[in-house]
Amino acid sequence: MLKRKILMVLVFSISFYLFWNVTYAVNSGTVYLTSRQNEVNPGEEIEITVNLQNNKIAACNFYIYFEDTKVEFIDNNSQEDSTYNIKLNSKYINFVWFDKLGGEGAKNGEITTFKFRAKENGLATFTINGEFYDQNGQLIQTDFKEEQIKIGKEESNLQKQSKEEGTNLEGNNSNLQVLRVDKEGLIPSFEKDIQEYYLNVSKDTSFVDVLAISENKNATVEIQGNENLEERTNKIIVKVTSADKTQSKVYTIHVSKTDNFELANTNLEILAIENALLNPPFDTSNTNYEIEVSNQTESLNIFAIPENEKATVQIMGKDNLKQGNNIVTVLVNAQDGFTQRIYKINVNRRNLEQEKKYQEEQAKKKEDLEKAYNIEKTSLNINNSKKQLAEKQNINYATIAVWICIIAIVSLLILMIIWKITKNRKLK
Repeated sequence: MLKRKILMVLVFSISFYLFWNVTYAVNSGTVYLTSRQNEVNPGEEIEITVNLQNNKIAACNFYIYFEDTKVEFIDNNSQEDSTYNIKLNSKYINFVWFDKLGGEGAKNGEITTFKFRAKENGLATFTINGEFYDQNGQLIQTDFKEEQIKIGKEESNLQKQSKEEGTNLEGNNSNLQVLRVDKEGLIPSFEKDIQEYYLNVSKDTSFVDVLAISENKNATVEIQGNENLEERTNKIIVKVTSADKTQSKVYTIHVSKTDNFELANTNLEILAIENALLNPPFDTSNTNYEIEVSNQTESLNIFAIPENEKATVQIMGKDNLKQGNNIVTVLVNAQDGFTQRIYKINVNRRNLEQEKKYQEEQAKKKEDLEKAYNIEKTSLNINNSKKQLAEKQNINYATIAVWICIIAIVSLLILMIIWKITKNRKLK
């Protein structure tokens, strides 16, 4: 008897559990908050929309909580065909609404939107909680999701460390004066006229801190794409807008996120052009070069060999050169399949007038060199003649000295002989 009662209780419990879960599954939904803006400045408006997914509601009574130090409530856009009531507290809004059509105007998707004004820098968090009812007056079991909005731009670590400030106050200046990142390996070194840069970072890097200071301190600098980096090539965009809004310039940092730097290697080991010298001389960390070629040159023979032999190289723009400036690009595709680097060569093909002037200059240089050579040769001959004359004089002096010595010795011997003869005669 006891076992039967226990079994009945167990069956009843299981039935109740199944019934509750079926009811919950049928009458459930997700309430979440969204905003069109992820980031705003103090003083700007924020729109927070309440959304319902997987169900419809005919009435609701919910609370939206917010930080009154970060934002302030402005307005709500509830529909005219609805009945609603709003109660405002310093840290939350109580919103009560029901469908006056008795369920025929039940809503799903966007329920209502609230407007706030940002007050100070920081992270503003909006959360929601409350009760939602369907057309039959049944309570909907809901999951709630919050929304966060970033207010203002806090100084990065690089910005806090830097005390630099632009000094060029020309209104149409859209150049950067400084571009730095908090990772090693930015290629090439920053120059204000170079707008493409490359950086490889480790797989666990999700954020790159970028310091960008404009030459004109009143210009506007916007940085995008340096957060939430993905395992591929990411683009960090630094846009500079001049103070007078007439000019803008975009600097791009191509960031490859990888756990194998050799697979992402896009360095060239050799870059050379037949019958032309790169300016500056080739360096693997430099991606911008210039050359000048004759008016007769219509195509270039370029040697480009990557450090990683499994990387590939594509050369574009080397044929059908026009007079004037031409851009030749050497695209290196890394072994990983997504990392790339572009080497740019600005090729100036001289026009006829420039070619004539160049040839005249070369002829003059040759003439000057020949004159300098002849002068040097003449000077060398004179020096050699003087040297030979001096050596000859030295030889003559030496010969005279030898003869003087010989004569002196002979004279001495004669005197000794005479003296000896004279002495012998006296003894006799």
